[in-house]
This record gives sequence, C-alpha cells and structure tokens, in this order.
Amino acid sequence: MNTSAVARLLNVSHSTIQRWVTQLNMEVERNQLGHYQFSDEDIALLRKIQDQLNEGIILQKVSISEKKIRKATIQKHSEPNKEHDQLLERVIRLENGLKTKADDVVSYQILQHRSEMEEMHKLVKKLEARIEALETPIGQPFDYFLAAEEAAATKKTKKRPFIKMIFGNKKNDSSSWSTADSD
Repeated sequence: MNTSAVARLLNVSHSTIQRWVTQLNMEVERNQLGHYQFSDEDIALLRKIQDQLNEGIILQKVSISEKKIRKATIQKHSEPNKEHDQLLERVIRLENGLKTKADDVVSYQILQHRSEMEEMHKLVKKLEARIEALETPIGQPFDYFLAAEEAAATKKTKKRPFIKMIFGNKKNDSSSWSTADSD
C-alpha cells in the first residue's frame, strides 16, 4: 500500500504517517519514485504506534520492537546515456571556465589595489617632505613660531563695557545730537 491508502486505513493524514516513519526511523521499502510502499507488517507496526499514541505516550517515547531491513530499488541502465555524458562534460567545462574567470578577476583586483597603495605611498612621501619644509622656514626653528602664536593668543586686549560700546562716549554723543537737532 502507498502512504495515502495506509493513512485512510488508520484514519490519519498522510503527513502523520510520513512523520511517524521518519521520526521513529522505520525501515519501509520505497518504490522507483521514492514513495513509501507499506507491507502488511509495516501496517501492523503503524497500528501499534497509533495505539501507543492513543494511550498518551508521546511520539519520541514510542517503542518499536520490530525493525525491518530497508530494501531500496535501483534502476539499472544497460547502456550509457550519451546525452547525460555530454551534459556532464559541458558542466565540467563550464565549472573550469568559472574557476579561471574567478582567478582572473581576483588577480586584476590585487593588481589594482597594489597600484593604489603605491600611489598612496608616493603621496604620503610628498606630504612628509612638504611638512618638513614648512616646519623650518628661513632657518628659524618651528618652536619659535609656536611661541609667537601662543603669546599672541594670550595677549589681553582692553575690553570696553557693553553699554559704552552701544551708546559710546557721552560728550561725543551729546555734541552729535545737538548738531543733528539744529539741522
């Protein structure tokens, strides 16, 4: 019997039968298409499993005392299939071509990265030389310029009060007001 017929006989779904077979590692024969073929012994074993499950035993603890040797069906080809051989040869050629292409791409990328690194190295050397030239202008050490910049930054400037900045000096402002009124 096939899976669907056994499922109808036991009043369960065919996926339940498949789950029992796979989880309990039952050795059931298969046909040429790979579908289960249940014998009378297999059906009796499935009924025992169903009875144990109905008693409340979980599937992982169901015991199977009888195991059968699995028999597989193998189809024999009397003559080699020429189309199969041609396809296999073509697949091998394509795989080799892909490997070659992948190697070429990686080699090209490595060369590109190497040339970019060389350009960056040249640029760094140029910048180092330029920085060194700027650090010692006209024979004076670089520290002298740093000290002059620090001194300029710390030099205090006299701050005018905010209100005086807005209104200015009273004497100068009154004279400018009086001349504006007279015009």
